[in-house]
Amino acid sequence: MLIALIGFMGSGKSSVGRELARRLAYSFIDTDQEIERKSRMTIPEIFKTYGEAYFRQLEEEVLVEIIENNKEMVLATGGGIILSESNRSILREKTTIILLQAGAEELYNRVREEKNRPLLAVKDPLAEIKRLLAEREDYYNIADLKINTEGLAVGEIVDLIIEKLFQDKFN
Repeated sequence: MLIALIGFMGSGKSSVGRELARRLAYSFIDTDQEIERKSRMTIPEIFKTYGEAYFRQLEEEVLVEIIENNKEMVLATGGGIILSESNRSILREKTTIILLQAGAEELYNRVREEKNRPLLAVKDPLAEIKRLLAEREDYYNIADLKINTEGLAVGEIVDLIIEKLFQDKFN
């Protein structure tokens, strides 16, 4: 099974993905880390040097490569991967999509100290998070499973995912 975690930055995709993969004995891949490895640049450097459109192009290339070359895997996607219709189509067709959700204030509290978030390098990051969440809301509906991560530890989130994934498979 290919499992793709989607959600806004700070929703827990990477930390939950690592633990979920460990528990399922699957491989774990983070698209942002793969983009950095492939380009030999950090994501903020890519945004600054080439812009968001170039980053999104790299993101799609990496997504296709990862999905073509893996079978049992948990994939933590970048927060904006769902902006591309092509990416949404690939994810719908090839993976079980799990949305990790949290409210704007919670997301802001999780990411506000991080310096590697180019989309939040604005005057009012909380307002930007609210705007981006509203903009992406319809795209998140591609998820097969939605998990609210607010107030939950990584282990609790993984427990919920496993319970819901396999409950749905056997009921």
